[in-house]
Amino acid sequence: MTTSLIITMMAIGLLVGVSKTAIGGIGLLSAALIAQVMPAKESTGVLLVLFLVGDLFAIGVYKKHVEWKFLKTLIFPVLCGFVVGAFYLFHSTDSSLKRTIGVVVVLLVLLYPVSQYWQKHNDDITIRYPLTLRVFLGSSAGFMSMVANSGGTPMSIYLLLRKNSVLNFLGNTAWFFFIINLAKLPFTLGLGLLDLNSLQYILPAVPMVAIGALIGRRFIARVDLRMFQKITLISALAVGLKLIFF
Repeated sequence: MTTSLIITMMAIGLLVGVSKTAIGGIGLLSAALIAQVMPAKESTGVLLVLFLVGDLFAIGVYKKHVEWKFLKTLIFPVLCGFVVGAFYLFHSTDSSLKRTIGVVVVLLVLLYPVSQYWQKHNDDITIRYPLTLRVFLGSSAGFMSMVANSGGTPMSIYLLLRKNSVLNFLGNTAWFFFIINLAKLPFTLGLGLLDLNSLQYILPAVPMVAIGALIGRRFIARVDLRMFQKITLISALAVGLKLIFF
């Protein structure tokens, strides 16, 4: 572990913490950054551990702002995405994995303004097409979460479409991904993406996850919903383009 690599892992930990308590799209930035300093497949195992640490902080902060009835409806489509993601991860290469994730992220971000226009000029899209949206975005979240710990974008878009308050958005996201990440751990271990060697990357980053979570908690209290949406989507788009072209 070089000094520059340790500093990079600390920066990644900070981004993970902020993403868990404030701006979810930043989580994609950490996924892209860690894939630059270690093999893409192995990076998913390391990032999963960091996300689980961040999840603990997030559910502690937003435990009162969760809709369990809504989250239960996502179980089946997410599990389907899990299975497809595990199969793809087993057969993919590092380069193909990066580009696939990038394409999905960009498509989802570009579709969001279309859905907002539809909502403004028609009925609530989440009421008019609940099953279609739930299956498509839920399975996308499961797939992207499995292959690169980046399921936050489709989940964020789905929650933004439901016009949640910022706190409900964060509460639902926190509990959703804590459960999802725990479920992914056996798959990750089974695929050999996490071992004792991973600790050298994890240990420098864990303290920074805690610091990032505290920073994010203070930051989110000053952000209105419209600005929050823009930050999330712009962050996701930037990372998606980076994964495709760089």
